[in-house]
Amino acid sequence: MRTNLERSGVRLLILHMRYAPDPTGTGPLVTQLARDLVGLGDEVCVVTSAPHYGRPLAAGRQADRSGQDEAGVEVIRTAAITRAAGHRLVRALDYALYTILSFFAGLGAGRPDAILAIAPPILVALPAVLLARLWRVPLVFGAQDIWPDGLVHMGQLRPGLAYRLLRRLERWVYRASERIVVVAPGMKANLLAKGVQGDKVETIPNWVDLQAITPQTSGDDFRRRHDLQGRFVVLFAGNLGYAAGLEVALAAAGELQDDARLVLVIVGEGSAKPQLMGLAQRQRLPNMRFVPTVPPQEVSGMLASADLALVTLRPGLGSLSVPSKALAYMASGRPIVAAVPADSEIKTIIERAECGQWVPSGKPAALASAVRALAAAGEELGRMGLRGRAYAEANFARPAAVAAYRRVLAEVLAARHPDNAESGESVR
Repeated sequence: MRTNLERSGVRLLILHMRYAPDPTGTGPLVTQLARDLVGLGDEVCVVTSAPHYGRPLAAGRQADRSGQDEAGVEVIRTAAITRAAGHRLVRALDYALYTILSFFAGLGAGRPDAILAIAPPILVALPAVLLARLWRVPLVFGAQDIWPDGLVHMGQLRPGLAYRLLRRLERWVYRASERIVVVAPGMKANLLAKGVQGDKVETIPNWVDLQAITPQTSGDDFRRRHDLQGRFVVLFAGNLGYAAGLEVALAAAGELQDDARLVLVIVGEGSAKPQLMGLAQRQRLPNMRFVPTVPPQEVSGMLASADLALVTLRPGLGSLSVPSKALAYMASGRPIVAAVPADSEIKTIIERAECGQWVPSGKPAALASAVRALAAAGEELGRMGLRGRAYAEANFARPAAVAAYRRVLAEVLAARHPDNAESGESVR
């Protein structure tokens, strides 16, 4: 991190595994946050991995390399395991590699004023805590979901040594962090139940870029490219991870085969994609399409192709994860069908916004029935979409969320340096 720049803000080091051009997961959110903070006068360095979400590293592509990006964010990239990323062991090794290399990359970046570590995985907090203690700077831990609880509910972690170690790491991280940012009230309740001090936990909902994603009247280009003309399109777009539990969508597609008008389109990449494609092939579903992640400039058009947008979550994950895809659907003016747990924040949002329909998680028959009913809803679908857009504008605007992160950083810095805060000086 450069030390010769004169800025009115703070020097911030962000540790997270995803950053642009990784197109899905939390990469876009971290990218937008870092770039917006630079735009507000802060100096930001992001230590991330080489881009490999759904694709190998491309030789010679400048955006895949370390250096300052077009917004002025200093980006340091570590090596990554780019093959067989969907395999559980390979993914664990990739996490471990980043955990080790990010410490040394962060060390080389120079002393910041504060550190922001954003999970998943929670392992990212290990080098962040060590760096924060070494430099004696405050650490803010951002939890996009809750580990290891989420892994247990997904069936990817059972009681044993790994579980106990992750529990200890979780407690250690919470104690070492001066502030913990979560994205939903249910996540805060989870931490409070574990004994975390209430004044240590801040809820800042994720946001959606309302300028980049806008309602469009036609998604004809996307429909033509994927032979969807004349079909009622149920679209899932985003991270194809195990948390989504998309098996329920494939099972529902099987129940909907009798209606030739209905088609399920899954757009994106992720660790569960090979398994899902294999399942769809074995079931010989004619009403299924898998489409790679589209470039950012095509997202609004892709979303506009949907008659109905789909959100899914595995049972048990309702209060532990908030799929950001739902916010993108709302920004695009698409009505939503959500197969999520009853305690999910997404269910609460959809009901408050009146922008779609909820069905219980893991119930294919209920999901299929909801799709049939919504496909017959006519003009009410359009009204649902408009209500969703209005709710997103009022509650999930990007500038408000970035300002909340900046306020949290200012508060932890002021707590460390009360004399500077009282005199109005910038903390250096």
